[in-house]
Amino acid sequence: MSLRATLTHRLHDTWHGNPWYGDSSEKILDGVTAAEASRRVAPDTHTIWEIVLHMTAWTEAVAARVRGAGAKAPERGDWPKTQTDTDEAWVDALNQLKTARKQLLEEIDVTHEEDIQIHVKNHTPPFKDTGISRAGTVNGLIEHDAYHLGQIALLKRAVRASP
Repeated sequence: MSLRATLTHRLHDTWHGNPWYGDSSEKILDGVTAAEASRRVAPDTHTIWEIVLHMTAWTEAVAARVRGAGAKAPERGDWPKTQTDTDEAWVDALNQLKTARKQLLEEIDVTHEEDIQIHVKNHTPPFKDTGISRAGTVNGLIEHDAYHLGQIALLKRAVRASP
């Protein structure tokens, strides 16, 4: 299996499949309501919604890096703020995550096998090598998503356990 195919498989498994560490993103986020997603369970913690926006932002940033862009913070910011907590806005946030994921998969698909191993450069001069390949960046996103999905699973449980 090629490196690109391996990365694609791992992304699909994390997002929709049966990853070895637990539930997929699809299963964890299934049935989460806007009210649950926007509820803060403790001071100075993120909500499910904020984590979803954060995951979306970094998925977009990784897609840009696979495309050949330099390393920089996500266009929408590291921790984008929620604008509203309506059901429609929550559905839109989930759709944006799906769209970002689809775009990343498309970028991997059109990248040559050799190019997925090119190191990502910094976005600003002097454009130094980050020491991480495009593939390494994708792998980092897989780990990033698994970490935050664990947080979301715990938050979902906590939100549903207390009125």
